[in-house]
Amino acid sequence: MVIARNTRPVPHSPVQARSLAHGADPMPEIMEMPASDSVSEADFKTAMRQVASSVAVITARSGRARNGLTATAVCSVSVDPPTMLVCINRSATADGLIDESGAFAINFLADEQHRIARLFSTAKLSSEERFAEGRWTALATGSPVLDGAVATFDCRVVETVPSGTHHIYFGRVVGVTSLDEEALLYRDGSFRRLAAIG
Repeated sequence: MVIARNTRPVPHSPVQARSLAHGADPMPEIMEMPASDSVSEADFKTAMRQVASSVAVITARSGRARNGLTATAVCSVSVDPPTMLVCINRSATADGLIDESGAFAINFLADEQHRIARLFSTAKLSSEERFAEGRWTALATGSPVLDGAVATFDCRVVETVPSGTHHIYFGRVVGVTSLDEEALLYRDGSFRRLAAIG
């Protein structure tokens, strides 16, 4: 739905009239405009760049093979039972490992781990190069878990939904860790830190 603001003078409601009498600006009329079936990819990306998101490295292991990627399309689904979801591009190596193993780990990074975020978001690096930094362990599923991450969620896949270029994986949480550290954020093409207001 597209919202447009009408700049033509409109009759004021009693509430608006009282506000105007006290020096308030008139509220513009809002009307709905017909919407197309979709927005352009460029417009979608521009809008998404304004959204600040936590940064996570999604990891998976199948046999001796392990890999991962940096992602922001991650969120909780349910507390009962504890469930998370991740959106993974089908072309990513980790997608195949998640499909094979039926498991993945979500590692939400601390702000000091921004170099790890860059390693896992750089194309064509080997698995060895990506896992070279940081201390990696495992919980219940065997998926790589990063020591020092602000929170990790070890998940077993309970549902997979294809959507566009991605798979949406719903994972039952079977292991967690957490630390009271500052989280790494991503907005407008840059990694960022939290800052208190006031």
